[in-house]
Amino acid sequence: HFDTVEKELDSIAEAGVTGENLFIDRRAHLILPFHCLLDGAEEASKKSGWAVGTTKRGVGPCYSDKASRVGIRAADILDPERLKVRLEMLIPQKNEQLRHYNLPEVTVEELMAKCATWREKYGSKIIDTLPILRDAIKGGKEVLLEGQLGIMRDLDWGIYPYTTSSNPTAGGACSGAGLSPRYIDSVIGVVKAYSTSVGGGPFPTELEDEVGEKLRTVGGEFGATTGRPRRCGWFDGVAASFSCWLNGFTSIAITKLDVLDEFETIKVCTAYEIDGEITTDLPDTAGQEKARPIYEEMEGWMESTKEARTWKDLPPKAQAFVKRLEELTGAPISFVSVGPEREQIIILEE
Repeated sequence: HFDTVEKELDSIAEAGVTGENLFIDRRAHLILPFHCLLDGAEEASKKSGWAVGTTKRGVGPCYSDKASRVGIRAADILDPERLKVRLEMLIPQKNEQLRHYNLPEVTVEELMAKCATWREKYGSKIIDTLPILRDAIKGGKEVLLEGQLGIMRDLDWGIYPYTTSSNPTAGGACSGAGLSPRYIDSVIGVVKAYSTSVGGGPFPTELEDEVGEKLRTVGGEFGATTGRPRRCGWFDGVAASFSCWLNGFTSIAITKLDVLDEFETIKVCTAYEIDGEITTDLPDTAGQEKARPIYEEMEGWMESTKEARTWKDLPPKAQAFVKRLEELTGAPISFVSVGPEREQIIILEE
């Protein structure tokens, strides 16, 4: 969504960072104004309890167009004639959907004008990014692919239908970037020391009490896009182990350990009980809705970890907690953060 890109570029410019090295692959699908309208309307039309919790940024409807092979891609705005033909095919369909929700219709002309503005501002940044990535890999440079959202929001492996519209997995990063898995040297899973979620769907370890509120307040757990309070709960070893296997984590970064500094007792979910049976395998969405978490209790360290800079600086009970998470996930923990600053990241192995 180029209007959002503009806002983000303005925000980083205030921090002294330019967007001169930003490029947008020509294959990227564009979120158009009607996508945002339809996103909000479709969410509002769902029955109570079935809302996905979308950010209403138009992502879902855009992916729907992509799957239906009618989407508008970045390269299309560079060719006005081609763009007009594609919009003339698409807009009647979209206006029918907009009328269904009593929303204002759109015209080809206004969208052509919007895309012309985007072309003028960002046309030079729309390129084939594959050669850049390929040359970097062949040249022995380090390449970092960064994803967002967690495994439980994955379209295929998450708590469907309470998911995003793509695959926020290591495999999804490869297909999204145009990179073969054979070139991946390491996959670092980023995991909080407790669990959070924004949006609908089951959340077995959710705490809807003063403990959950304390996690939310101390951790500053409010959605980055919507500002909504995040749902908070204890660390879910079942979901974390599932994510570790599916992504093939070579190591894990545990974040926000310091949020737990003032908890006398810390719980870790090691299994679920569903209909009287104990399982460590992640069930489907319906199973998670019925799951009762089986907890292991650990003593809290009750002292600040914010000034810790090495593993030895951490309280013994905090070390024991981290080691237990390592056992549950099955992957070595290589980073532990005790605050938002870069110097508050403890590196456990080079």
